[in-house]
Amino acid sequence: MKLLISAYACIPDRGSEPGHGWHWTFGNAVLGNEVWCFTTKEGEEAIRIALKRNPSLKIHVEFVEVPGWINYLYRFQPFVYLHYLVWQHKAAKKAAVLDKEIDFDLLHHVTLGSLQLGSGLWRLKKPFVFGPVGGNNFAPVAFKKYFAGGWHMEIFRRWTSNLLTVFNPDFTKTIQRADLILATNNDTLKKAKEAGGRKINLFLDSALPHHFFSEKAPFDHHHADVLRILWVGRIFARKGLPLVLEALKEVKTRHIPFHLTILGDGKLGHRVSQWLLDYGIQEHVTWRGHVSWHEVKTAYQEHDVFMFCSLRDSFGSQFLEAMAFGLPIITLNHQGAGDHIPSAAAVKVSVTTPQSTVKELAEAVEYMYKHPQHRYKMGQNGYAFARQHQWDRKIGQVNRYYEEILERKRKTTSKALN
Repeated sequence: MKLLISAYACIPDRGSEPGHGWHWTFGNAVLGNEVWCFTTKEGEEAIRIALKRNPSLKIHVEFVEVPGWINYLYRFQPFVYLHYLVWQHKAAKKAAVLDKEIDFDLLHHVTLGSLQLGSGLWRLKKPFVFGPVGGNNFAPVAFKKYFAGGWHMEIFRRWTSNLLTVFNPDFTKTIQRADLILATNNDTLKKAKEAGGRKINLFLDSALPHHFFSEKAPFDHHHADVLRILWVGRIFARKGLPLVLEALKEVKTRHIPFHLTILGDGKLGHRVSQWLLDYGIQEHVTWRGHVSWHEVKTAYQEHDVFMFCSLRDSFGSQFLEAMAFGLPIITLNHQGAGDHIPSAAAVKVSVTTPQSTVKELAEAVEYMYKHPQHRYKMGQNGYAFARQHQWDRKIGQVNRYYEEILERKRKTTSKALN
């Protein structure tokens, strides 16, 4: 199959969207497709190195550039969307020219995974898959106190999101022209339906490489004296770290022995020490900042529970990573985590009021401490779930979708000719 992949973010050996873009490109080529990947120049060096390592794969990369003044404005947050939209327009024009020569069988937009920003590929009028994409996720207003003075940025984001659904022509056209939309969570799926999507599947965007898993399932996480809790992520307002800390303050009053390890840094990293003092749990917490991937994997092995309560997220690859190491999960029962993480592998706490949610989170920690056997069972269930979400399986599944779409097109063409 001659496949065009639009991957604005695409860098080998990276996490998040850049890693996703490369996994979709590389994985499709491994399955025998001839792939043309459209991306920015940001990952050019890493991509060229990866291609030299895999000369037998049929991967062609088109590095699409935008005007210099657009690149300059990209450093300012409000212009990130402009950079992406201009890039999409230029990529679509270049793809249309190349299509006259190549005659692509199918087009697949993979990054950025934003429903509201859409894709320029609909203009080619070819079989077209859009996603996995997120969007239409908003942090609950009742929890704005946890945004450390940054709630105005959440309001700006929601305002911008609403404007894009009205004024971005790629939003409506993409949704209405796509043969298949892969929605990362139910909030996104609902919005895509409302906007006229024809075929929409709920489809988790995160996955792990097969070599991530050890041959022996790692389920021995029992530490009798202290419940060892792990938090991994970027320290941004929406990631909800202060909510976790407030819940652990409540745990402390219940005289449950625990220790939290925080791995990661970010825009609000400078506030962590003060948060620990404010909640009075500094002696129960170790913040290690940004660490190597090797140290993260070691931490997954050395802890009993993974606790991550993002207030706005399509999902979070760290959930899969933690489950791959047999860790039970404590999280919020909303958005991507609520939609995908099995109840048998986690305690998912309802998002109602801060007081109620903090109380339920504290109860979840207490339960994990007092029920090590159930913790063990939850770890087994999570491991089984993570095993289902490996990149080769995920890309194989989407290739079956490709074939279904192309078969429908062939039948439609045949009927028209007859």
